[in-house]
Amino acid sequence: MNADVTTVAVAVLGVAGTLSSPLLAQRIAARAKQQEFDQQRQQRLEERGEAHQRAALEERRSIYANLNTAARQYTRALRAYLRMISNNAITDDGRTELARARQTYGDVFSDAQMILPDKVMDAATAVNESLGAAYGMVRQLDETEPRPRSGSPALAVETAQEFCRVTLYGVIADMRQLMREDLGVASPDT
Repeated sequence: MNADVTTVAVAVLGVAGTLSSPLLAQRIAARAKQQEFDQQRQQRLEERGEAHQRAALEERRSIYANLNTAARQYTRALRAYLRMISNNAITDDGRTELARARQTYGDVFSDAQMILPDKVMDAATAVNESLGAAYGMVRQLDETEPRPRSGSPALAVETAQEFCRVTLYGVIADMRQLMREDLGVASPDT
């Protein structure tokens, strides 16, 4: 009877193996497909994350370039207007150009405030305050009567020109350096 039980047991195991092998194969295939699906999903998430980071970097780079350009143009307009004041040759075009440069800078600065990291925002705020101080000097000189004659510029005009040439240049250079560091194109000053 031992041989009969063994034969029946082998037959049962053989039939069970034959019947269960398609189920096991299907389960293994389903599990492999799920793993492949999970890997593809993870890869898509990583690609989206990288694309988002690239887009954010490009947006920051664009804002940085626009802010730097607008600050430099505003500074040039201030310096040009100061030359007009010292030459006693102020024109409507000069006033218009200064107002346009100021407005453009203000618009770009407002946009930048929503994107700039804190360290760069501090530098941009210093630039904004310095530009405001320079504009205040220019407006005060423009409203002063009588204006100094050409050839004998007032000390105040020279002070304002020096402020634009040295102070504004310095704070804009500091801001630009921090922007470059944030973008990873310059090493931090040590």
